[in-house]
Amino acid sequence: LHSNNEVGSVQPVRQIADAVRALRPSVLVHTDAAQSIGKVDVDTRALGVDLLTLVGHKFGAPKGIAALYIRSGLALPRMIH
Repeated sequence: LHSNNEVGSVQPVRQIADAVRALRPSVLVHTDAAQSIGKVDVDTRALGVDLLTLVGHKFGAPKGIAALYIRSGLALPRMIH
């Protein structure tokens, strides 16, 4: 969770990603930025994330619209076989 809309906190995602990768370099890092888009800067490179979720209704799209950012070059395993 990148930011919390109820209490206004913004999590130190980059520091968390760096700490986790120091222990397990191959781990993928995902953050939910649904509450962040349009309110605070969201830069996937600065955050150090591989995956980022956002929802459209927070910035004018119909409810139910969402997107998953996937870092360029990242190949996710198939979920349906």
